[in-house]
Amino acid sequence: MANQYVTAAEHVPEDVTGETVTTLQLRDPETKEIFEARVRLSRTETHLEDPHPLSVVSGPHETTTEQWYVEFVDRAVDETLLESLASSQRERSNVLNTRSDDLKVLLRYLVETGRYESSSAAIRELLFSQLAEQEPALLDAYDEIRTEYDSDPLREALERTVDGGESTAPNAESEAETGTNADADVSRKRNGNRSTDTASDDTAPTTTAPTDRDRTRPSR
Repeated sequence: MANQYVTAAEHVPEDVTGETVTTLQLRDPETKEIFEARVRLSRTETHLEDPHPLSVVSGPHETTTEQWYVEFVDRAVDETLLESLASSQRERSNVLNTRSDDLKVLLRYLVETGRYESSSAAIRELLFSQLAEQEPALLDAYDEIRTEYDSDPLREALERTVDGGESTAPNAESEAETGTNADADVSRKRNGNRSTDTASDDTAPTTTAPTDRDRTRPSR
């Protein structure tokens, strides 16, 4: 961070105190960078723990300057950049290499003494703790982006199963109805066959036994 920053008077909220946290547009006079940050403002240094001089300029040509002081809570997050990085990271390796013998020795010590299960676990926990303390807005913004991008294979599988069950439910009902109709058809066929057999018996030619008269009549 630079030792001094500049902002326009129109960006300074009214009735601010050293306890008020606000998002303020600042300019770094050395790099000419313009950025937004969450800060505490005060007209005196005594109300801030880590004050930085802030020139509050006004007028058509910014010729009027008031001396203020600013304390950074954290910089505002460039969510567009963060989302782009999160998207591209999905196709990149997630291996970090610090290339530091000193850090490697210290991490191994933490692992050997049982503080952490592995060097990777130690790095993750220590780094995330530091980020949570110094860059809470960054972690909050990334957490929202990560929620949008992250996929849970188990959850997706369950959702597909539920969706599949809902889509096949009507078919199952149709199949049940079809099965009922099929059973009815079989029943009708069976009943029909029995009716045909009965009809066949009724229409078959009948034969009668000869009477005594027929037997005694001489043949010609």
